[in-house]
Amino acid sequence: MAITKVIAIRSRLDSRVNYVTNSKKTTLAAGLTYITNPEKTEQSFFVTTINCGSPETAYREMQQVKQRFHNTGGVLGYHFIQSFAPGEVTPEQAHKIGVAFAREVFGDAYQVVIGTHLDRAHLHSHIIINSVSFLDGKKYHSSPISYYNTIRKTSDELCKAENLSVLSPEGKGKHYAEWKAQQEGKPTLSQMLRDEIDLVIRDCFTFPDFLNLLEKKGYTVSRNPNRKYLTVRPPGAKRNFRLDRLGEGYTVEDIKRRIQEQQRAILEGRVAAYQPLPVRRYRFSGSWKTVRKKKITGFYALYLRYVYLLRRYKRPTRKRISYEMRREVLRLERYQAQFLYLHEHGISTLEQLMERQAQIEQEIQQRTELRQPLYAKRRCETDENIKEELVREIDRQTASLRQLRKERALCKRIEQQVPGIQQNLREFEENKSQNQKEAVRHEYQRRNR
Repeated sequence: MAITKVIAIRSRLDSRVNYVTNSKKTTLAAGLTYITNPEKTEQSFFVTTINCGSPETAYREMQQVKQRFHNTGGVLGYHFIQSFAPGEVTPEQAHKIGVAFAREVFGDAYQVVIGTHLDRAHLHSHIIINSVSFLDGKKYHSSPISYYNTIRKTSDELCKAENLSVLSPEGKGKHYAEWKAQQEGKPTLSQMLRDEIDLVIRDCFTFPDFLNLLEKKGYTVSRNPNRKYLTVRPPGAKRNFRLDRLGEGYTVEDIKRRIQEQQRAILEGRVAAYQPLPVRRYRFSGSWKTVRKKKITGFYALYLRYVYLLRRYKRPTRKRISYEMRREVLRLERYQAQFLYLHEHGISTLEQLMERQAQIEQEIQQRTELRQPLYAKRRCETDENIKEELVREIDRQTASLRQLRKERALCKRIEQQVPGIQQNLREFEENKSQNQKEAVRHEYQRRNR
């Protein structure tokens, strides 16, 4: 399975830059330098050019084409990345697919450089094209239509020809992240929305009731009669969901049919008008002995409570929880990592978190100052052995900086998310109390019929 993405190259940097560090400032020259870097490809065998003389002359030839057609502005080129899952392909196979992809899509009119990198567990090919055609000077324009109809389609067909898996989500419009979560058995936003709809259907008698109940739960329902499809937006969500894309049983017609079937079942006495939720017991997997040695307070207690709560709802359940809490279940692994980080560093207050951030900033500054002179030494050094040692030391410092920056980002996320976690826990307790009152009221009504 190949994952493809595309980056437009809009601005220029010095062609001597060895690595592309910011995709928003990727240059054609720097991109070519990066993808043909011997340290990345390990063998020149995994670098190929199409409609160019060689990797060394590719950038100059591309510039000549731009100048010939007086088309040197705007988007300079496009950077395509084709990635494979670890262990799925050999280097030769990955490069073969990358070259075949570039040749089929761009080989007739554009200059291309392909470099397959072997420096990570997931093999990946970087493909850079000149945005200006050497045939007529017309520019290539990337769009969502060209991506799905040409780029993605061609890549998938080549993977199928090599007996590799491809993204084949059921239904239309399924995002890769959702498909991947589904393949790994993790909950998805769509599944949680389906669960919520199932619960709402249980509590309504007509389709207008269904829409009203959704709105009472905080959903935004599109009731525009001029629109072909009904859409809903869960509370806190950034986009609408079309009901017909949730799968079988969730189109407007299917929901109306399910409500009618429920009506008949209730009238015939086959189903109770009120169906109490089953009582469930939950067993928490894992050991919390390390945290029971002393009283837990502050952030640590907050995260412990929240992670425990989310793990309860990760299992298939009919419990009535808000869409916001269902969405939080998807982030369980993130919260677990944050919880373990707080535990590892003994952080329980905002002050301690800020102190840790200050320490990280200081370490980043120190390591940056240590690394900077190494670049100058490497440029001036003539002894290859010493130069290699300098490169290794630069790599070590860079790896340390990368880890520190990740830790800094983690601390900032914790700082930003604590208020939201506190609010969600308050709402959960309020909803829990309300649900208990409703259960008592329904039980009283049932016994007095």
